[in-house]
Amino acid sequence: MRRAWMVVALLVAVLPAMPVDRTVAAAAAPERRAPAEPRRAVTLPVTLDHNRMIVEVEFVRPDGGIRKALAWVDTGNPDLMMGELLARELGLALPEAKGERAPEFVQATSPAPAMRFGSLPLDVEGLKTQVRVGSRVMPGVPAEACLPAKALRHLHVVLDYPARRMTVARPGVLKPRGTALPCRVNAETGLFLVAATLDGESVPLGVDNGSAGTWVSDTLTSAWQARHPDWPRATGAVGSANFFGFPFEARGVLMRLPEIGIGALRARGVGLLGLDQSLFDWYSRKSAGPVLGFIGANVLEGFRLEIDFPNQMTWWQAGAPRRADDFDIVGLTLRPMGDSAVVVAGVVTKDGRPVVEGVQPGDRLLRVGALEVATATMGAVEEALRGKPGAARTLVLERGGERLTVEARVTRLP
Repeated sequence: MRRAWMVVALLVAVLPAMPVDRTVAAAAAPERRAPAEPRRAVTLPVTLDHNRMIVEVEFVRPDGGIRKALAWVDTGNPDLMMGELLARELGLALPEAKGERAPEFVQATSPAPAMRFGSLPLDVEGLKTQVRVGSRVMPGVPAEACLPAKALRHLHVVLDYPARRMTVARPGVLKPRGTALPCRVNAETGLFLVAATLDGESVPLGVDNGSAGTWVSDTLTSAWQARHPDWPRATGAVGSANFFGFPFEARGVLMRLPEIGIGALRARGVGLLGLDQSLFDWYSRKSAGPVLGFIGANVLEGFRLEIDFPNQMTWWQAGAPRRADDFDIVGLTLRPMGDSAVVVAGVVTKDGRPVVEGVQPGDRLLRVGALEVATATMGAVEEALRGKPGAARTLVLERGGERLTVEARVTRLP
């Protein structure tokens, strides 16, 4: 026993002086990894509904957990918008509604939650959060939130409509592709504009992929009508020009421009809506300067568009031809409502006559053929109304509590 203790004592004295096998020591020690650095570029798939780009984003909950949500990408909007259910899950503080009629949107009194595009953090500093009662960010849009321009203003973004994907990267990471076109960016809001060629003139236009269609000032459409009296036109928004059926949409001038020049590229046969200049005076205040309209997603769907926000540069690559039947449709201006209903905001007129008989503004649209409107997105409803000119579409509507059925015809507009 005494010899055993002597051996132990000798080992204790000798071991500290012995060289350490660091390979064994490292294997025995608990693994310590440096935190993963956020990726410098992330590409995610997108879906399109009514030309609107829908992508998955990540929000950080108060407990640090991740809440994924579908977001509508909107380069024409500086504010974060979301449905009330998502806002409450993210712990946002909301003001109490006052008065008999609560507003559709309220501004959260707490800071915007952290957001990520994949693993890449987005800029939420100074971001206002507008919260809408209900689950969706807007009626008819299959998303709980929006991804606004202000959250992208320090990044390099690729909106690849032909490939149905979106890339967000840190500046300097991507090698740009396509035709270069300088842009002007509002450093505060993230909204940007480019100079486009319309009917031979250079026109400042915002680039608003949150809008399904292209809208321009009535100062332009009036000038085109004077110069080209043979160009067909109609009154009222349809197809991509039908945004959310706001009252002014039913009074807009529907036209088809032979082409829009974007640098050396051309978008041909572009349908658009002419609206009062006051709308674009308001839009100009959040954009990078005065604009006479904005390029909507009905044009962008034909391009892969890169925006280097910090360096105020865009690159455009033409993809597959854009759809030619956008305005081959039953001529109704629609307004999706918060209760899943869709109300007829207006009936398009051409040459002074309505193009759809038997339908009145204020009617609730319940069904188009086999499509139940209450469970459909805005894109699905518009698609159900499109077709070959002359084709019949069976509409089921409600007026004054009574149902009625109307056989409507698809018309090539304007």
